Amino acid sequence: MDIFRSVVGKLWMTIIALFALVLTLFSLLLVQSFDTYFFRQQAEDLQVTAEGLSSHLKTTEHLDEALQLAATLGVARRTGLVAINEKLEPVGQFELPATVPRIPVDELLQKPELGLNRAIRGEHPKPERLMFPGAFNDPDGRQQILAVAVPLAAGDGERGALILYQPIEDYDSTVAEVRKLIFVVGVIGFILTTVFAFFLSSRITYPLRVMKQTAQRIAEGEFHAEIPIRTTDEIGDLAATFNTMASRLNELVHALSKEKEQLATVLSSMVDGVIMIDAEGSIVVTNPPAEHFLRDWSYEHPGEAAPIFSLYKRLTESEQDVYEDIPLQGRIWSTLMVPLYDGEQVRGAVAVLRDMTRERKLDKLRTDFVANVSHELRTPLSMLQGYSEAIMDNIAASPEEHKELAKIIYDESVRMSKLVNELLNLARMEAGHLELHRETISLQPYLEKIQRKFTNLARERGIGLQLAMETARESAYLDPDRMEQVLTNLIDNALRHTPNGGLVTLRALQEEPLLIEVSDTGSGIPQEDLPFVFERFYKADKARTRGRAGTGLGLAIARNIVEAHGGTITVQSKLGEGTTFTISLPHHRESKDRSGGHDSNDSF
Repeated sequence: MDIFRSVVGKLWMTIIALFALVLTLFSLLLVQSFDTYFFRQQAEDLQVTAEGLSSHLKTTEHLDEALQLAATLGVARRTGLVAINEKLEPVGQFELPATVPRIPVDELLQKPELGLNRAIRGEHPKPERLMFPGAFNDPDGRQQILAVAVPLAAGDGERGALILYQPIEDYDSTVAEVRKLIFVVGVIGFILTTVFAFFLSSRITYPLRVMKQTAQRIAEGEFHAEIPIRTTDEIGDLAATFNTMASRLNELVHALSKEKEQLATVLSSMVDGVIMIDAEGSIVVTNPPAEHFLRDWSYEHPGEAAPIFSLYKRLTESEQDVYEDIPLQGRIWSTLMVPLYDGEQVRGAVAVLRDMTRERKLDKLRTDFVANVSHELRTPLSMLQGYSEAIMDNIAASPEEHKELAKIIYDESVRMSKLVNELLNLARMEAGHLELHRETISLQPYLEKIQRKFTNLARERGIGLQLAMETARESAYLDPDRMEQVLTNLIDNALRHTPNGGLVTLRALQEEPLLIEVSDTGSGIPQEDLPFVFERFYKADKARTRGRAGTGLGLAIARNIVEAHGGTITVQSKLGEGTTFTISLPHHRESKDRSGGHDSNDSF
């Protein structure tokens, strides 16, 4: 049944229907014309014969003989003859040959359309068709004749009517032949029309099939496909237009692909994260920073939806921009989400995530730096001023009191000097002017010396201090004084933050790179403070007193010293379980520093 839905089938059915309609109309008109012409001609001939016979009988004296002669002559034309008087009674008996249909006179006289009464009165009715049961030579059929009645006036003055009739089997046979001829013409026309229709439709549909195949190739991504132009008619123009459309589509797709590649390049090279969400709340576009954000979130909160979706929910409810800072894995992401519209309907959103950790850190460090420096300097300056005024006002009555006040002034000046020196050293380190005097040292004796330095202090506080040598490495290439400064600071911090009964461990691990750990079982560092512990003046323990607290520069200096050795320092801590600082140092002698030098006495 597919052929009837195709162009070929529709064209074929159209041509067949048109041909059938034309043939039917032609047949009807032909039969009607033939019927009209045949009966008119036969009726005219029969009318003339009847009128001539009627005129001739007016002048004859022997009516019976004349009628018999007329009947005999009518045999040649297959014409039957019946004469009746005014009483509608037959006049004379005539033997009709087998070629003339035998019509009962009674049935013939009962046909009012014949107009016998009119003919008796002298009128001349026209011939009429009469139908009788029992066909000629076929008693089971129906017989159709053409009959006419004309006036009959005998010489003796008697009036009557003369009826002449003829069979019309010739007409029926002729019509049957015509119908047979029309059927044959219809069959031949159907075959020829079918062949012509399929030939014509194939010529028309071939380029259409080529267009369909080319369109499918274009739909599969082959945008450079073209249709061969073989004609200059409308189909050729359509093919040319199709090729132009395909060429422009190819250019458009190429431009879109290029623009997409450029957009993808821009997105992948952006420092900010970009996330696009569709109307269903699914992420459809991300760039590497955004993927890093989502990966960190799924790692930290498995099974939970990223906060980006809660922002999207708020956006769809308010249909306004949403701005929020999201803390994640020790970093701070500033997120701006704006809606995408389809008309007046929100069809999605684009979120831009910027890692604001450094900016927030700098803001915090700037604030803390100002607060800490002002605090660290204001306190000793206030004490210097206060005790100096006490000495000037002679508040101290004895030399011992004078000496005690002078001692306090001296301690505070030393504290101020230490703070200024550490600030200057840190500034020099960050500027790359740290001088290292490296040498190869024996690792275990070096670490044992540092352990002994804090043994008494640890014993006084009831804290265990141990050295664990878990490496086969025997020596290290470093600046012993600077590295001692780093380890001293780390162990001192560990002792200050470890309660009575705790344990501080100095441990050496693996060979390449060399790892030196300082771990404790103290209070630990909050997670939100971990990213800032190596910054200047940053103090995780905000409640420490001035007497126990340092300047807040020790870890910043330690990081710069370790990095100057070409290594790294990291921290791991969990609140209430302790802290571990890990120093990673390269093994090879000519270790490159931050500025690229590798002599034993480098300046950084």
